[in-house]
Amino acid sequence: MTTLFLALGLQVATATTCKTCHQEIVASFSQTAHFKTSARATARSVLGHFSAGLNLLQTRVPGVFFKMEQRDSGFYQTGVDSAQRTSRTERIDLVVGSGRRGQSYLYWRNGLLFELPVSYLTGADEWINSPGYFDGTIDFGRVIVPQCLECHATSFKLQGDRRVARYSSDYVLGMSCDKCHGAGRRHVEYHSTHPGEAPGKYILNPARFARDRKLDNCALCHSGDREPTKPSFSYRPGDRLADFLLPESDRDEPIPDVHGNQVGLLRRSKCFRSSPAMSCSTCHDVHRAQRDAARFAEKCLGCHQIGRHPMAEQIGGRMMSLCIDCHMPNQKSSAIQINTAAKRAVLYFRSHRIGVYPAVAATLLQSSKQR
Repeated sequence: MTTLFLALGLQVATATTCKTCHQEIVASFSQTAHFKTSARATARSVLGHFSAGLNLLQTRVPGVFFKMEQRDSGFYQTGVDSAQRTSRTERIDLVVGSGRRGQSYLYWRNGLLFELPVSYLTGADEWINSPGYFDGTIDFGRVIVPQCLECHATSFKLQGDRRVARYSSDYVLGMSCDKCHGAGRRHVEYHSTHPGEAPGKYILNPARFARDRKLDNCALCHSGDREPTKPSFSYRPGDRLADFLLPESDRDEPIPDVHGNQVGLLRRSKCFRSSPAMSCSTCHDVHRAQRDAARFAEKCLGCHQIGRHPMAEQIGGRMMSLCIDCHMPNQKSSAIQINTAAKRAVLYFRSHRIGVYPAVAATLLQSSKQR
């Protein structure tokens, strides 16, 4: 556990402080994608291969390639244009992404953060052009604005005026306890001198929020690309998110993308509209890594009876294993584009619009019969 906290950098203060009283919760939360969504670059946090033969990303442009290296001083990316006899090297300073799907990398320059042109895709186990980058282009100039960091870090502070704004060294990587429960310093100070007192004082419990505020806590990062009306990192748990981001528009985005707008899709589900108490936490426990689709299907049984399914007899014992894949299928994202030398790669994410997908159901039933 100590090694993990060191690898994840400035989260250590918040996590270890909470761990004093909430050891089991912190231990499980530290294994989640939320907790690991950003980190300092270390041998533990940086994925991908740096050995000869596996550390190159070739492009379709002759003579243009990228090389990833591990040196005594850290990890580096170098873009090379042999035809122009030019190259540029930058160090990997921060990792963005838990690594479950992949991760991208940032470097510091004059108090600002920039994205590196090469990312790592976990499923394919290979280096790729960072999402949105054109293949064959050596681009180290994509600046990272606070709105990008807000969903991959607990806090980042800007200092200086608008002309020469820089990030402060006072930042907290990953999603710490403060992100959902609010600043915990006063809570810790009080209960350090009142250890037996319950319930907890000076701390927010999102489980007690009204449904709209529960959703807002998640929608900060899971409701698509919404225009901010207030500075990034100014939202606090329990606030009304519409006071910080422009509301979603059904006219502008009739079908939310499966990547990044899970709340928008959930709101369009009959289950959500018919269940006044339903929120993200109805199915998700953010303190634990949850990847078992059958366990999620158990949540459905709170309202739905297996025997009343119109295809119950045909599906039989496969009901629980197919429930989520059938009614919340993995779908292609249009929001993330990855250009490679050979093709344009696509990524699939779980749709949170709970519904009936006849074509998906037919495919799943047919494939399960053939096993």
